[in-house]
Amino acid sequence: MEPVMKNHPLHPRCGPLALDGSGKEFVCGACKLAGSGMYAYRCSGAGCDGFSLHGQCATCPEKLSFWGHPQHEVVLEHARADMGRVMLAVRSDVHAALASSMPTAGVLPVGCEMCTNEIEGAHYYCHPCGFFVHALCATLPKLARSAAHPDHDLALLCSFPTMCGGCKMPAVWAYRCAPCLSFHHINCLPENAGMFAKPFADRPPNPFFVPPPMMMGPPPGAFDEANPFGVVHTYRHRGI
Repeated sequence: MEPVMKNHPLHPRCGPLALDGSGKEFVCGACKLAGSGMYAYRCSGAGCDGFSLHGQCATCPEKLSFWGHPQHEVVLEHARADMGRVMLAVRSDVHAALASSMPTAGVLPVGCEMCTNEIEGAHYYCHPCGFFVHALCATLPKLARSAAHPDHDLALLCSFPTMCGGCKMPAVWAYRCAPCLSFHHINCLPENAGMFAKPFADRPPNPFFVPPPMMMGPPPGAFDEANPFGVVHTYRHRGI
């Protein structure tokens, strides 16, 4: 990343944005997500009140071909995500019925497809599909190593809902280890602890969580009526 960014379009009337590796806590001026323990761009202007940006938010393009939504390009929007505005364009009758119950005047909150946290600032949006995602989430690596599961690389996938090994709550977008059937929300990897709020941090542990067993197939040459194609085939068919 560039050490200094001058005349950034999100902060043009103040000093340059300098890359800061101190790891201090901040709130991103673009996506409004809090961050800590990571690099950030901070305004070096004397009269500026701590304007900061995630590195991803400071450098994200106006349009992105996102691998997690290959149908269309996603477009960067700088305002808060509002499902009410989307519904007004396509179903004004439904919008009118919901208008009185919208928590913020005229705004229907939208959660990020990947991390599930509410989108309160800049984000990527697919107009034809109604797909909303933070720039931070759209730029996450497809493969990652984590202390949560150090034995293998974890692949970021969207698939069949499975219980997260970290918070014990359902995960759709998650980092997954196929050999071990290990699943973690992107929020629940310890390396991402300062980047995302955990989606179910205020919920009690799930009392019905059962860790996935290491399923063993039948001995060579045996036929298993319950799983005729083998465990691996079965799980791939489910999309895990």
